[in-house]
Amino acid sequence: MAGRSALEAYSNGAVWWDTSISNIKKNEIIIRGYPIEELIGNFSYSQMLYFLLCGDILNEKKAHLFESVLVAGADHGPRAPSIAAARMAATCGISFNSCVATGINVLGDIHGGAAEKAMKLFYATNELAGNDSNISLAAKEQFDRLQRDKEKLPGFGHQLHDDDPRVHRLYQLAQSLVEEGEISGQYLRIAEEYRAILEEKKKKKMTMNVDGVSAAIQCELAIPAEAAKGVFALSRGMGIVAHAFEELKNGILIKGPCPNREDLVHYSGPSIRHLEKAGETV
Repeated sequence: MAGRSALEAYSNGAVWWDTSISNIKKNEIIIRGYPIEELIGNFSYSQMLYFLLCGDILNEKKAHLFESVLVAGADHGPRAPSIAAARMAATCGISFNSCVATGINVLGDIHGGAAEKAMKLFYATNELAGNDSNISLAAKEQFDRLQRDKEKLPGFGHQLHDDDPRVHRLYQLAQSLVEEGEISGQYLRIAEEYRAILEEKKKKKMTMNVDGVSAAIQCELAIPAEAAKGVFALSRGMGIVAHAFEELKNGILIKGPCPNREDLVHYSGPSIRHLEKAGETV
C-alpha cells in the first residue's frame, strides 16, 4: 500500500477503484477475464475462492485439498467464542445476518489467527533455509527467536485435543498429493521440523493442531499468509450460520455468557460506598 489518501491518489490521475478481480457492466460479469457463466457449474467453491484471491485456477485435486481445510475448520461447538457469540446474539432479537456477523467479528489474532501466524513462520523458515538441507537449521534459528521473544510456537497444542482427528485426516490427504507430485511437501516438512524441535524441548510427544496442518497446506498452495484469517472466517462461518440458526429456532431469549448464578461471576471491586455532597451522604 502506497500510503496515500484516496483523494490524493485520485487528484494525481488514479481511478477511484482499481481492481484486477472483476469487471461488471450491464448484462456482463467478468471475473479475472472469464465470463461468470463459464465459471458457474465448472468451479467448486474452493476453486472460486482461490481464483478470486490468488488469480490462478486450482486443479481438482488441489481444490479438494483446499476444500478439506475449509471443512475441517467449520465448527468446534459452543466452546468456541465465535460460535457462542453468534448463538447469544440470536437470542437478542437482532437480524440473522447480524448474528452471523457477531460470530465472525469475534475472530482475530487470538481466536482464529493461529494459521496466519504459522504461515508467516513457515514462509519465513522456507526463505531462510534456501534448500531442503538447511530446513533444520532455519527452523532451529526461528524457534530460538520465538523463545527469546517469549512468543508461542503457532500451530501446536490445543486446550481440548491432544490427538485431534482433523489433523490426521488433513495430513493424510496432503501426503497423498505429495506422493502424486501435486504439491511439494516442503511446508509439511517444515511443520514436522518444528514438531520435532518442540518434542525435544518438551521431552514428550507433540502433535500439530488443526491450525498448524492447515497453515502448512495453505503454504503448499501458495496462499498469502495475510489472507488466512479471511479464509478461516469463511470456513468457521459455515458453523456460525448453523449454530446461530439453531439457536434462533430454539426461541430462547437473551441468553448471556453464563447462567444467572452468583458463583459464576465474581465482583472484585470496592465495597459499597456513597457519594458525598457538602458533608452529607447523598
